[in-house]
Amino acid sequence: MNAPATMWSGWNVFALFTFVACAILIVYWRGWRRLHRTMPLRWGWRRGIFFTAGVCALWIALQSPIDALASWRLAAHMTQHFLLTMIAPPLLLLGWPMPPLLAGVPRWLSRDVLGPILAWPRAQQCGIFLTHPLTGWLAMVLLTWGWHLPVTYQLALEVPAWHVVEHMCFLWGGILFWWSVVAPYPWRSPWPRVAMPLYLLSADVANTIVAAILAFAPNAIYPWYESTAPTFGVTALTDQQQAAAIMWIPGQLVYLIPAVVILFNALSSTRSQRARASKNISLPQFAYSNRRAKRPLFDALALPVIGGALKSARVRGAIRWVMLIGALVIVADGWFGPREASTNIAGTWTWTHWRGFTAMALVAGGNLACMTCPLIAPRTFLRRFITPRFRWPRALGTKWLAAVLIAAWLLCYEIWSLWDSSFATAWIIVGYLVVVTVVDLLFEGATFCKWLCPIGQYQMALSVASPLEVRMRSSDVCTSCQTQDCLRGNAAAPGCGTGLFMPKKVGNLDCTFCLDCVSACPHDNIGLLTRVPFTDIAQDGWRSSIGVLSKRMDFIVLLTIISVGAFANAMAMTEPMLVMVQECREWIGSNVVAVTLIVFSCMIAIALPMVLAAWIEARVGSQHVRATIAQMTLSLLPLSITMWLAHLGFHFVTGFRSAWPPLQRAAQDMGLHLLGPPQWSANCCAIMPAWLIPAQLCIVGAGLLVTISLIWSRAEQSMQHTQNTLPGMLAVMRRACMGMLAAISWWVLAVWIVLQPMQMRGLLSP
Repeated sequence: MNAPATMWSGWNVFALFTFVACAILIVYWRGWRRLHRTMPLRWGWRRGIFFTAGVCALWIALQSPIDALASWRLAAHMTQHFLLTMIAPPLLLLGWPMPPLLAGVPRWLSRDVLGPILAWPRAQQCGIFLTHPLTGWLAMVLLTWGWHLPVTYQLALEVPAWHVVEHMCFLWGGILFWWSVVAPYPWRSPWPRVAMPLYLLSADVANTIVAAILAFAPNAIYPWYESTAPTFGVTALTDQQQAAAIMWIPGQLVYLIPAVVILFNALSSTRSQRARASKNISLPQFAYSNRRAKRPLFDALALPVIGGALKSARVRGAIRWVMLIGALVIVADGWFGPREASTNIAGTWTWTHWRGFTAMALVAGGNLACMTCPLIAPRTFLRRFITPRFRWPRALGTKWLAAVLIAAWLLCYEIWSLWDSSFATAWIIVGYLVVVTVVDLLFEGATFCKWLCPIGQYQMALSVASPLEVRMRSSDVCTSCQTQDCLRGNAAAPGCGTGLFMPKKVGNLDCTFCLDCVSACPHDNIGLLTRVPFTDIAQDGWRSSIGVLSKRMDFIVLLTIISVGAFANAMAMTEPMLVMVQECREWIGSNVVAVTLIVFSCMIAIALPMVLAAWIEARVGSQHVRATIAQMTLSLLPLSITMWLAHLGFHFVTGFRSAWPPLQRAAQDMGLHLLGPPQWSANCCAIMPAWLIPAQLCIVGAGLLVTISLIWSRAEQSMQHTQNTLPGMLAVMRRACMGMLAAISWWVLAVWIVLQPMQMRGLLSP
């Protein structure tokens, strides 16, 4: 090895690769010039600039001093891999390289040699296989994991030939991966464009796991750098952590930025198509954009077995009665079982498993928790004999009561440690059942669900992230309908209890997924259809039962409490906050006052960046502060939803094994020994999987991506007349910057929470 001081003079300017790169650029620009003459709009200057930048990034990775430093510093080696897999490939593909390269070579070569090869059916089949999204995803993930194993990594450092193989794998693996994301002309994607954000985020998970292993490892994983890194004044472990930071932070940004762009285009696709139509410019001839309108939507109610079960009112009622029996079992064990929550069904199933599973179900499949709510069963049965005689007072027909109840719930949960009291949990369930039944027997419709239920409001808020929505299949059928049974009901079903008129319904807010509208519709025109998540809060038009969402301050306050509560609830379980509460309790002398003070202070501090950003944006843009706060709240909601998901998912995963022993203990208490003796070791000393923290960080990263997309979309919509000009783009950036700063501050807080030691509630102390 040479001395490190000589490495910075190691520019291989006259290497063979330099001449090959220059030759490729000459051929590309020669072909680009021919294409630009015939199709100047399609083959603009930016295509050539992208391709040239990609070649330059590739040259810097392989011919600059970074290549020499890679043998001495893991951070330099990681930088080289970053350029080879995440910078050079997408830039090369953004140049749409195939047509210019074919047009740039001599005609005899393209016509007589390359043409027959590319037209060969076997070659085309091979190309289809290699450019398939699944092939690219597997190539990126497997190469990232495989080449970072200590054995293969050490082999690449010791044997120069294997080092070259490693570089080729990273480069071509990166090209295969980014091919589906960039979709270079004239390739046709077999997957819909809206699937690409998930494609990118899932690959980001794999990348983050490797980075987390390197960052949190107690010792250096690669022995090679233990003797070379100290030459630069750092230890091998520090060098490894710096390499992990390069792989983690810039890598996640490279995954998130195209996902933001793609998701933003999906959210604003209708508006973009109208704009193109007004300019009389046809859509690009890609498979997805051409077939998108013809492709039938997925309908969960059309599935062979599941769809028929969901459409049946009797099956839905049976599910609710089963859930009610489960709730009564929890109540019975909470009353008569042991008082220690970790050994009681009420203490484990309710707070650890039900909350975590519900959060995941809300995001994955819509508001299924409300559809299977056990509290509906007694109300439905008793209404056969008791007819409600009153309507809910118009003055109380807002979300203010629900907002107050949610805030009180978040506060009481921490003050009295409800998660640690199975007896109190049982009484809460019973009290909830009694109140719901009494209210809905007195008042028409689903009054409690719509105006009072704090759990239902939380669930409906989280379901805006769901890819499923209850809505009409055909607008023409609803236009010709005269009875409006979906709203009013008929002999088959009572209609919508929350007052949502299906033709004017938008999104999942106020929708309990009860599917009574499905049973009532005489035309079978209502389905459980797919949609792009968060589109309902991206739109701000009039919607049934709600009106204009941004003008409903009761809704905005409710969503703000749910958003801020996501961070406050998670912060209360971190070790620094527990220490702060303990110190405040000793100073004040009252647990109630101490917890109340800490929780309120945290919620105010969390909400402050949002309110401050909205106030500054309103002042700069001469807007009303309330309207700006409303738009900011709606834009930040995705980030808070992912915080709920990451937090509750953490407890669900770490406490998953704690569900079985309390059930075994309860069975033994009743004289049943079929389940065996309880294995209490499952409720103690939970082992956190290595993938959990990276998965949490990817989840909140996805929330940041959607939030930034919504902020940019709202800023662009407010200046749509000038967005195609440079001053217009600068104005959009200026309009969106405050919201992005607020989103980044919440994201930083989410990352801090995820990385803190978390209190393992619901588990036995070791």
